[in-house]
Amino acid sequence: MRSRPAPEPAGYCCFWAKAEHRRLHTTAADHAHCSVGSYTHGLIALAEAAAGRDTAALVDSGWVTEADPGNAPSVAATPAAITYEPLDEAEDADVVLVRLTASSLMSLQGARPDLSVVTKPQCQIVPLALQGTIAVSPGCAVSRVRTGLPADELTCAFPARELADILARLARSLTADAAVSAYADSDIHQNITPA
Repeated sequence: MRSRPAPEPAGYCCFWAKAEHRRLHTTAADHAHCSVGSYTHGLIALAEAAAGRDTAALVDSGWVTEADPGNAPSVAATPAAITYEPLDEAEDADVVLVRLTASSLMSLQGARPDLSVVTKPQCQIVPLALQGTIAVSPGCAVSRVRTGLPADELTCAFPARELADILARLARSLTADAAVSAYADSDIHQNITPA
């Protein structure tokens, strides 16, 4: 069953968290409170995003320059709707979003050293994933406040078609991490001489 979301201050990143638990079917109007996110997700043109009151607040604060939104990637085709849903319920996913800790980022980077760590805005990880990039964001100040993203978590997006390959590589990376961690632990204990 498709559920319409309640209004959110920033649809994209706010919907990401809610979709961990239930499917949300959204249209452009559901994302209208975030001009930059609406641009990165292909729902509005750059000129419209740049003219947004919220974008003006970001520029006026010095958080971004007027040129920065245009440097962010955007979804090429304007979607009629965007569905967010738990991965185990996904019927035809395009992008997978996961939360990472520093430790899990270490293991993922071991599995996929080609991943990209990107700057603000966080929502650019979705168009990057649609273009084939595994993109990790430390979040951005706007998204962290609006979503309550814990300080020790990052967000990663990757093409859904790569899920099986990433999981297989991640299993090997975790095994290697465990082996070298055991070695390092043993080495510490063998080479420390009590004073």
